[in-house]
Amino acid sequence: MTEASSWLEIDRATLVANARALARKAAPAAFCAVVKSEAYGHGLVPVAQALAGAGIDGLWFGVFTADEGLALRTARIEQPILVVGPVAEAQLAPAASARLQLGLLDESMVEPFARHHVVAHLKVDTGTSRFGVPRDRADAILERCKALGLEIAGIYSHLASAEDIDLPFVMQQVEALGRIHSTATFPQAKRHIAASAAAMMWPQTRLDMVRCGIALYGAWPSSQVEAVLAGDDPSFVLRPALRWLAPIVQLRDVHAGESVGYSRAFVASRDSSIAVLPVGYADGLPRAAGGGRMHVRLGASHAPIVGRVCMNACMLDVTGIEPAVALGDVAQIEIEPLAKAAGTINYEILARLPHHLDRRYT
Repeated sequence: MTEASSWLEIDRATLVANARALARKAAPAAFCAVVKSEAYGHGLVPVAQALAGAGIDGLWFGVFTADEGLALRTARIEQPILVVGPVAEAQLAPAASARLQLGLLDESMVEPFARHHVVAHLKVDTGTSRFGVPRDRADAILERCKALGLEIAGIYSHLASAEDIDLPFVMQQVEALGRIHSTATFPQAKRHIAASAAAMMWPQTRLDMVRCGIALYGAWPSSQVEAVLAGDDPSFVLRPALRWLAPIVQLRDVHAGESVGYSRAFVASRDSSIAVLPVGYADGLPRAAGGGRMHVRLGASHAPIVGRVCMNACMLDVTGIEPAVALGDVAQIEIEPLAKAAGTINYEILARLPHHLDRRYT
């Protein structure tokens, strides 16, 4: 029987291979696998379990919410877990009990963290203007943490433009983090600032730990980063761990002059064969990918999405494809071309893949 909906295939061996390649490149810095937002759409717990059992020395996990960290502990993940997003005071006790290490993002949370015996990483804003304490307050905050008995296990920041190959600003941020005088207060605190792009390209940014997200899943932070690595280290390979597949569930013969889909956005200029896939914007396929901007893989061929992407379906012009397509043939929606067609980035496509899509782990 033909599948009735699209699904995701996720190769755990590929995830592990990517993680090992990134950990080798970052060494001797520790490797933090960022699995926030359902592991960028790949599935939080299955991804973490695959990596936890891979024998990667010094492995950490990075999540955004305390709930994500608690889910990993429930799944018996024992590696250190860093929560980089804000945590409500009501969650501090369970987070500390579960041995989650929390990002200290605001000076107002110093006393609550200390009361609940949280192990913290002080986040310093060095140029992203998002989360973190002001650079000129960091030393005083560290002294206050020490006075209150709050353990600081890390001091970190986040780079604003590494994927744009903006090395001068990257180094400005790295140097700002380095000027924080933590040696006397917390000499063992790990310093970390590099995410995927910087961790792959620039050894001077790796410090004590790197936090890799998008690269872990076999996607590049930007085409510029991919080009730099191709020139600097051609042997370094990342492979996508996820395939998005959808079956052809309808085939329609459309005569010249007839329209396809909403608002008659596509009118056939010739007699055409139209295939229907049961995947639309409710499934994470952006509406902006319609109108011929996105081509879907069918075997060795590609077919354009014609007309408008619907909530639960899209239509392909498969006229002239050889061998001729048939009901049940499986199309692959490729992430990088989809991001380009929709005018966005691979991060957004992956992170917005909804929970209802069946994830099949191989």
